[in-house]
Amino acid sequence: MTETEDLLTKYNVDSRNRRLRDYYEADNLWRTLRIERDENKHSAFIAWLLGKEANGANSSLYKFLNLIIRTETTDPRAEYNELKKSILLCRLRINSAQITTERSICALSRIRCNDRIDIYAECEISGVGDYTRLEIFIENKIGSGEGKRKTACKISAPTPREQEYLRLEQTQRYYLACGKENRLRKQPFDENRTLQLFVFLTANRQPPAEEHFVTITYQNLVDFILEPYLQQEDIDAHTTATIKEYLRILGNPINNDIIMATTSEEKELLIDFYKRNEDLFRRALEVMRDNADTEEEEKEYTTMLASMSKSRTRRFFSLNGSDKKYMMYEIVAEFVKFLCRDGLSFEQIEQKIRDYTKEPSQCHISTNRSEVKRGEKSFEAEFEGTTFYVTKEWGRGLKGRNFDGLLSGIKKDYPAFDVQEK
Repeated sequence: MTETEDLLTKYNVDSRNRRLRDYYEADNLWRTLRIERDENKHSAFIAWLLGKEANGANSSLYKFLNLIIRTETTDPRAEYNELKKSILLCRLRINSAQITTERSICALSRIRCNDRIDIYAECEISGVGDYTRLEIFIENKIGSGEGKRKTACKISAPTPREQEYLRLEQTQRYYLACGKENRLRKQPFDENRTLQLFVFLTANRQPPAEEHFVTITYQNLVDFILEPYLQQEDIDAHTTATIKEYLRILGNPINNDIIMATTSEEKELLIDFYKRNEDLFRRALEVMRDNADTEEEEKEYTTMLASMSKSRTRRFFSLNGSDKKYMMYEIVAEFVKFLCRDGLSFEQIEQKIRDYTKEPSQCHISTNRSEVKRGEKSFEAEFEGTTFYVTKEWGRGLKGRNFDGLLSGIKKDYPAFDVQEK
């Protein structure tokens, strides 16, 4: 039996290899109706989710607002910071909310164009100074890019502002028409008591043209709204089933050329599938390299093989006997949560990690991404509503420093936090 035959035989008889395909091929209404990447249907689902018990303390709408204000933005308005503070301090109260899809611009603005806002939320609020109303405008993009200047909208005798509107890109048009600073809203509209949020929801992280729009990804929705919502004890069976079914189609590659997001369950299945079949992947890439038609293709496959060799040096760990595999930085994140539950502050934890790692000048964890080493590539985690960041700069064999030093310190001082290498 050749090496390839041996690898294929092992693959075929390993029943665990069916788990990933079963995950993707499970019956799903979205797949049945062939609407996995239909922007209108996704907008309808999000509007439904945000509208569920919107005034409840654990509602998706509150989670969505927390997601917005924790996202980096260039929004220059002072009122945005006031709203941000009220959300962080849990002062904001949503007394009622009405969430609709496909709201036309001309229904809200004096701009006479039938452009449609994908999701529009109108909320009665309290707890933010004298403001009593909150508007949220969401432009949803999955596969398409942002709309450019308007050519199809015919306006009879357009005003100067309407002429300006037609020359702008999509998010710029929406802000011009609906942003209260531009004073184009239909009356009655009390700009002094109305707060506004503009959101650009995207599957591929492309930035909006208008600076007042905050960029949110579908992966953000999964990590900070959908999966946390499923962990609530008061969620009903229908809602649970609906969200789980929705989550399964976001990353499903079957008949989809766009990966919108990846769930925690899917990540574990993919990592497990790859690690058990790494030699088969490697053999396939070697064949592809050796049979490449061009030098450029050969270089690409060679690069992939080199990357696989590098990944073999990665270490995985278990925590307190769990079967789950953790990377080094994930172990650090769990250790931070462990110490937080003991009442330590993030500053105290960072100092303890510096002592263990013998790295007094390096920042390993912080609630400020820019402070940790290579913060732009840091691992993001959360403890009781507070987001913190962990550097990914960890390694073994550094003579009692870095991760080796951390493990020694944990073993000595915190035996209840049992870390074992897989």
